[in-house]
Amino acid sequence: MSEVIFDSQYYDAVMREFGYSPLEFEPISFALGSLTKEDLQRQWLCHMNGKSFAEAIRLRKAVIATTGFGLSGVPHMGTLSQILRAIRLQQASIPVQIVLGDLDAYNGKNISLERTQELANQYRVYILNLGFDSSAPNILRSQYDALTTLRVSYLIGHYMDDGMFAKVEEDLHDFYSTQGKVDPVMSYRRKLSLNLMIADFLELLVRDNFDAVLVFLGIDEHRYVNFGHQTLKQCSVENPSWFDGKHYGALYSSIIRGLHGYPKMSKSFPQSGITVDMSREEISNLIEFGEVPTQFPETNVIYQMISSVSLYDNEQIREAYEECRKQSELWSMIKRDYAKHLYQLCQKWHER
Repeated sequence: MSEVIFDSQYYDAVMREFGYSPLEFEPISFALGSLTKEDLQRQWLCHMNGKSFAEAIRLRKAVIATTGFGLSGVPHMGTLSQILRAIRLQQASIPVQIVLGDLDAYNGKNISLERTQELANQYRVYILNLGFDSSAPNILRSQYDALTTLRVSYLIGHYMDDGMFAKVEEDLHDFYSTQGKVDPVMSYRRKLSLNLMIADFLELLVRDNFDAVLVFLGIDEHRYVNFGHQTLKQCSVENPSWFDGKHYGALYSSIIRGLHGYPKMSKSFPQSGITVDMSREEISNLIEFGEVPTQFPETNVIYQMISSVSLYDNEQIREAYEECRKQSELWSMIKRDYAKHLYQLCQKWHER
């Protein structure tokens, strides 16, 4: 069976496009659990300290991968891709935490508390309907009910300062702020939200439950991970026992391009992509006719969704890659079939 080979030209192009330093990120060159290097390269773009996480697995240490998302609306494809990546990691025998950012949305995006908790319940059911295993050591939780995490956020806040917060906004912050979706400057509410997000990562290490944590997010959110790493280092100066012998790393996925010229699909901009509450006809039309061919399949929005927003196996993804690259007649058929598959995944949002 042939494989999609890691395309160094694509990797280099993405690094140049976003001005990322090669010192911050490395291409994936390792396996995790039953996921091969090639499997990982199809789902993620690069990593930070991922090899230490892989080594911790080899040494049979207690490990966990973690992700999360703010709850400002119904899931879009970027959110769904993270949920499905979480399930793929679980299927590879890697425990996973998913954090439902209800308090993040309340403070960071000024969504009412009642609405964020309503969304947290809907997200929890949806994630379980998709096949996420919430039994220990896996974790599926909201922020509102995690009182021990709130305590950790207070403790680590002692080692944060305004300069650290100033450097932490995601890459697309300026775009969102000009559209009125987030505060243009770092407000106190936003600092509270970010403090809690870092606690979501670091509590897994502080509590001594886990020896290694791997954060998986979009590459545009890498500054959050860096903030966590800087906080860990600051804490360790006065409290070396908190993180002694612990490992902290990250896997970054590339941005799912947005439709209609948006830089990525986002709940904040409904016209940028597909959400799980869309009709069969809307999804089919966007998949079949919303594509703009690109130099690399990895930057083609439809291929990006097939590789990361599906339950397809490796051979199906490999075939989609080749046919997307050729823009063949079979590619048109693959897109039609994928539209049906995606609609079935989205329908689980309505199951209770």
